Amino acid sequence: MTGMMRTVAYSLPIIAGICWGCCGVFVRVLDQAGFNNITITFSRVIIVVILLGIALFIYDKKLFRVELRQLPLIALIGISGQFLFNICYNIAILKLSLSLATILLCTAPVFVIIFGAILFKEKITPVRVICMLAVLAGCMLLSGVVESGGLMWSVLGLAMGVGTAICNAASTMAMNEASDIRGIHPLTVQFYAALFALIPMLPFTDYAVVGSFIAANPLSHIPYLIVYALIAALLPNLLFNIAFKFMDSSIVSILASGAEPTSALIFGLLVYREVPSVFGLIGTALVIAAIIVLTRSVSAEE
Repeated sequence: MTGMMRTVAYSLPIIAGICWGCCGVFVRVLDQAGFNNITITFSRVIIVVILLGIALFIYDKKLFRVELRQLPLIALIGISGQFLFNICYNIAILKLSLSLATILLCTAPVFVIIFGAILFKEKITPVRVICMLAVLAGCMLLSGVVESGGLMWSVLGLAMGVGTAICNAASTMAMNEASDIRGIHPLTVQFYAALFALIPMLPFTDYAVVGSFIAANPLSHIPYLIVYALIAALLPNLLFNIAFKFMDSSIVSILASGAEPTSALIFGLLVYREVPSVFGLIGTALVIAAIIVLTRSVSAEE
């Protein structure tokens, strides 16, 4: 890759992580409006399905075509990465301290590195391991676990917390397989993955709350939901998907995992005036340093 292409490639998972990191701003508003966690997820996934369906119809109808043998892989991306992920995380934050649930989620790159080495023969270099540990340590500081007096935990909560990381890793590896190895178009992958994720949510969604939210102020709330879907799901998922064409899944996962909590801290400061602690600032610096070292190391390998 040229220098410009390399910069663009590295920016894809980082921008995806930044988008995911700002989700809290939208979620807080929807939570106050009475949305439960499944309904919040449904509200963005249904819009993603509609928008991608329109885009495929206008851009290239052939992208609707998918081989039957590819559907299980795409289903894994949607069900694991969007539906099961949210179920596990919702239980984890109820049974664990929020900081502990956050830390367990941030262990996803560990599983990605292991799965990547086993399934795709990706390198496990000392630099990647050190950067992954640095990101994990930074996320720990950002989560506030160091400052909390005690941690609430349970066996079920720990299992679900680890489950969030495994679901994230499984979705990441499936996306790598679909995009980089099988060459399925990213728009096709995301459309059908969102469709598969949507199906199991249908029985658990509170449609009355969604209808009331839209009816209260259609001119404002409909665009709000569309922007939320674009920033929280459509844009980051596409960028994350495309990134696999340029780098190993372990690198993509580390970059995105580092950018997400760091951007969440920054958005919290800018929007809610949530001033980070000293530990939070140290965690941010640690994550940024790890990302810089990782990108430079991969450039040197090339």
